[in-house]
Amino acid sequence: MDAEVLIHTDNVEFFLLLKHILETEGFPARICVDPKELLDAIQTEKAVTILLDCSSGGEEAPGLCRQIRTAAGDEVTVAALANSLEADLSRDLHAARVDTVLFRPLKPIVLLSLLKRLHTKVPHDPRPRAAPELIFRHADIEMNVTRVRVTRNGHPVSLSALQFRLLLHLMRTPDIVHSREDLIAAGWPREAEVEPRTVDIHIGHIRRALNRYGPNIIRTVRSVGYSLDEVAKPIHM
Repeated sequence: MDAEVLIHTDNVEFFLLLKHILETEGFPARICVDPKELLDAIQTEKAVTILLDCSSGGEEAPGLCRQIRTAAGDEVTVAALANSLEADLSRDLHAARVDTVLFRPLKPIVLLSLLKRLHTKVPHDPRPRAAPELIFRHADIEMNVTRVRVTRNGHPVSLSALQFRLLLHLMRTPDIVHSREDLIAAGWPREAEVEPRTVDIHIGHIRRALNRYGPNIIRTVRSVGYSLDEVAKPIHM
């Protein structure tokens, strides 16, 4: 299997930037939003490098790094992205056997240095390589996480990065009613102060974007939250 870089982050825009840099250097990249997905991907994708984005709160990162080492061994290069003021976190990450801690604002020369070290680990293959695509499907909706693309009945659906994260959270477990607090945790950084009403507004944007190409599929559970219907419901005018 071709070499792969796994990027653990909930920031889709940041992932796209790193994906472009890495694939320019010949390393297909895949996003892993939650730890379980990352640990599963280590077993299936045989990654040579893992990038952990700890910049939005890395309290759980050292523990995750230890799990990565247990799952992948020392053959995998693990790099963490942290805020420059988080000295304690940096020490904890190194203690958890992280190979490199990259600080924000990210300096391209530091990332390129990491890539050069990767070239010494991975046999050169001049043939173009394509990253495996992570795709979620529910009813007539398809979410391609790798390409950051949403379609419904074959039509592209335009969403912001935040709305993409919210819909992805619903698509992962569509039969569960997700509270507004769950959606805030999935869509916004930990330090953000978000009112529940803000979630309703963005869900409304997602609903209107999806409804352009099919009937209503987002179910509102009053005083609880949102889920996806198994079969899209007609919109009553």
